[in-house]
Amino acid sequence: MSTVSQSTLPVTESLNDSGHLSLGFTRIAEDQKEMLQFFSQTSGMMIQGMCRFEKSFAVLFPLFKGLISLGKPKGLNLTFSTEEKAAFFYFPVESNQDVSLFFNRVIALLKKEVRFKLILKEVITNRNRFKSEQILLQQAFFDKTTN
Repeated sequence: MSTVSQSTLPVTESLNDSGHLSLGFTRIAEDQKEMLQFFSQTSGMMIQGMCRFEKSFAVLFPLFKGLISLGKPKGLNLTFSTEEKAAFFYFPVESNQDVSLFFNRVIALLKKEVRFKLILKEVITNRNRFKSEQILLQQAFFDKTTN
């Protein structure tokens, strides 16, 4: 199975003691591979930032866009760059806790999707291997019965 590693701002621990998003740079990894880079900073009364998918996880970008559009917090403003596989955002400082929880849920769903695809790939591989073995057994059986 996959192992999850992160630096600076783990998804489930991304809120600081006051329940707000920790500002700065974060790398979110899945199965020992960097999946997403997340950066945010305070600018006056707003928090602005971006998140960008690494090339090997770029196929998750459309799903990310769809998940983001479902139930996003009121103050969260987003623009997407399909070419860069990135989302740029800003929101009021007072919305930090809601936005942090929202991003955590979206990232957790993306990680579940990655795990699901890994397991599904393994199941399909095993099923194909079983079918191949079954065909070989049938061929061996029919060769013996025809001789």
